[in-house]
Amino acid sequence: MKHYQFWVKERFNIMIGKNSEQISLLVGSNQSKADAYNLAVARAKAIETRIEQKAGIEDYDVAIKEHVTQLIDQQNVITVCRYGAKVLNTCNYTILDFDSYPVDFFDRFKAVRKLEKKQRIIYKFEERLQKHPELGQDFRIYETANGVRVIGKQYFDPTNKGHAKLLQLFGVDLLYVQLSQKQQCYRARLTPKPYRIKSRTIKIGSPLDCETENYQSWENEYQEKSNQFSVVKLVKTIGQDFAADNVIALHDRLCNSSQNKTLA
Repeated sequence: MKHYQFWVKERFNIMIGKNSEQISLLVGSNQSKADAYNLAVARAKAIETRIEQKAGIEDYDVAIKEHVTQLIDQQNVITVCRYGAKVLNTCNYTILDFDSYPVDFFDRFKAVRKLEKKQRIIYKFEERLQKHPELGQDFRIYETANGVRVIGKQYFDPTNKGHAKLLQLFGVDLLYVQLSQKQQCYRARLTPKPYRIKSRTIKIGSPLDCETENYQSWENEYQEKSNQFSVVKLVKTIGQDFAADNVIALHDRLCNSSQNKTLA
């Protein structure tokens, strides 16, 4: 997982053949904005050189291009997503959100057909888990506004060869699987989606937007409304509970999971 605390967005003129062309680069650093700028200069020169040498596109590691609001440790950070909600990014735990569940032909003959949607999701997760224990043994299962969140104590590395196939067997959204692979981490939203709490919306185009007065004003209003809602509520645990882990305790607190509030 690659994340940065300092960002710059700069325009550079580079030579493409005999013509000067302008490019825009968003570059991050964990040292300072000055270091980020120096890296941007070096990146522009490297792009110009690769074009000149017809070397093709360089394969950069995909960074989380979001403003870091809290650096818990190098394996767990909280960022601000494109619509302003806070998100936990982790390569310590496996986090899966389900809005639906995989349907099997024989489900029509099982007790699952009589359950409500969220109960069905949990039923099917546990059913799959019996067949695929490699995902882990210890889990915390939460209700969300539209489905279920599962947090596993064991980190199932997204770079593993069988990662995508296994998670799809559990019914995990393909786009989420691909994002986990690219960023080498899992993500969990900690605060409500603005539209669900009737907060005015905002669009975060880059980490730099979170440094503006407009964002700060919006964030204060949004946080005040967010406190009136929960993002998750604990339903059950499987195996040994790990609620006391610092990251999990923080997740539960920021999600207002212990509060009897409307899910959003």
